[in-house]
Amino acid sequence: MRHLKILSPLLSGLLAVSTATAHFDKGVDLNGGHYDSFGDYHCHQAGCQMAPSRYDISVRRNRLSAPNAREMELFYNEEDWPHWAITGGCQTMRTQILVATSEVPVTYTNPRQCEVREGQWTDPYTGDVFTRAARLEIDHIIPPMYANAANGFQWDDQTRLEFANDPLNLIPVSRKVQSKKRDRGIGTWRPPEEAFHCEYATAWRDVSRKYDLDLFQRDRGRMNSILDDCDIPESDIERRSDSDVKIRTNGIPLPI
Repeated sequence: MRHLKILSPLLSGLLAVSTATAHFDKGVDLNGGHYDSFGDYHCHQAGCQMAPSRYDISVRRNRLSAPNAREMELFYNEEDWPHWAITGGCQTMRTQILVATSEVPVTYTNPRQCEVREGQWTDPYTGDVFTRAARLEIDHIIPPMYANAANGFQWDDQTRLEFANDPLNLIPVSRKVQSKKRDRGIGTWRPPEEAFHCEYATAWRDVSRKYDLDLFQRDRGRMNSILDDCDIPESDIERRSDSDVKIRTNGIPLPI
């Protein structure tokens, strides 16, 4: 997979930092509550539904056997899945992905090289070519909101941070197509560019295996049906606990 192979130097590991967030510093999800750093859920608004501890058996997921968009959003809190993390100097993972996938040398918005201004990227979802970084989004192939609705809500802080910033799960695409995909699974959305379907399904397979992510049935079924028609070998991907890239947890999304 061309776009994922380009990122292989970044795939060797991501984290050495815990990201536990103080309970009183966190915002609330659409349900009106949030999880604290011990994995317990707290309601803070009227109408909030209590959710099980992160460490309970998948009680909450049983309720989401065929989740709709609203159900997936309900218990998702972006603060639990922090991105884009700073990987070195002033660069975030977003910048690193743009640099790694550009087909030409990039230019930056300032001498410190914090943000990418221009380069050349082929959106694998559409086949369109872009030269302005501001016209691109870094898409999570498996969205954090989807992962959270599955068994990702049970993960510890470090695993969620790693998932949200893992280059294996990140790809630069046009803002327009990313807004159409949003947080949908492979069972309900595939890239318009059919030639990329095999690589897209392979990414879903590899990322879900790396993190032991329990995909919802319709997404697993669609992924497997696509892969049945693809000539792509099995990948030997294991989750790494060591880290070559040091991520600081005070990174914030770059303004673009």
